[in-house]
Amino acid sequence: NSQNTCLQFPVTRMWLVDLLGCLVSTCPASQTSHGQDVPSVGLNTSLPLVTWHGVNDDADSCAGVIGTVRQAVPGLYVKNVMIGNSLAEDKYNSVFMKARDQVAYVCAVIKADVSLAGGYNGIGISQGGLLLRGLAEMCPQPPMKTLVTIGSPHQGIYGLPQCSYKNDAFCQIIRKFLSMGAYIPWIQDLIAPAQYWHDPLTPEKYKEGSHFLAEINNAKSTKHAAYRNSLARLDNFVMILWKNDTFVKPRESCHFKFYAPGQDVDIMTLRSSQIYQEDWIGLKALDDKRNLHFLEMSGNHMDFDADWFYENVVERFLIKSI
Repeated sequence: NSQNTCLQFPVTRMWLVDLLGCLVSTCPASQTSHGQDVPSVGLNTSLPLVTWHGVNDDADSCAGVIGTVRQAVPGLYVKNVMIGNSLAEDKYNSVFMKARDQVAYVCAVIKADVSLAGGYNGIGISQGGLLLRGLAEMCPQPPMKTLVTIGSPHQGIYGLPQCSYKNDAFCQIIRKFLSMGAYIPWIQDLIAPAQYWHDPLTPEKYKEGSHFLAEINNAKSTKHAAYRNSLARLDNFVMILWKNDTFVKPRESCHFKFYAPGQDVDIMTLRSSQIYQEDWIGLKALDDKRNLHFLEMSGNHMDFDADWFYENVVERFLIKSI
């Protein structure tokens, strides 16, 4: 049982590897939606769709999302990200391939797809949403038009899934041990979730040591104007948070909120943060144009509600008017 394994205090010199593995081994199985059929509306005029699944999962887990969108747009062209030649390889690569390498791989795939040449919309689940944002910033052609992320840790994670840190001393100890080695280069490159570990108690170590999150959030001393310009040109950036998410710590990271620097109790709003006020990646520009959207879906991590998604996302953001 992977959960029980995570609760065993590691005693070997590879304890940090074991602990980082716990970040991905407790992810729940993705669920395909069995919601009621929704009548088709409009014609097949919507942009093609690129979907990207979460960590320790494979391309098949996007079936519920794809099916829900296709209820509105039958025959919609979808590029469902699979890195590797099989679902097993795809699942392995979601954990062990560097986040930046995953983005580069998918960038090459979409550039070679003539069906996407005129632009596309993107939907990413959990880690897949974070990587899709990286794709929007680092791979501006073909252009992404609307980005929808579901339970994606845009400000990273600081804690193990299903751990309650207010009253759980053991969880606090484990988190402290994780942070002790999280920014060591070989640990950063070991598994993808390490590359979006965000320790608010050591902001400088995070900025210098993070190999992916600090990069796409333009938190490092060298800012990439191209990242900002690419994200700012989105027609819409839709961030969905699961109301009862016990896997992303803190869950507010899915709305680009995070702990105020130097402590791990109080959550700072996005609009109060440096990344927004100095507009490091274009979030303020999007907000000024009313193209930044924050939604909440009921349930825990991976509880996909097809009817809610259709009404609040597909109809509002993914059906092209004619």
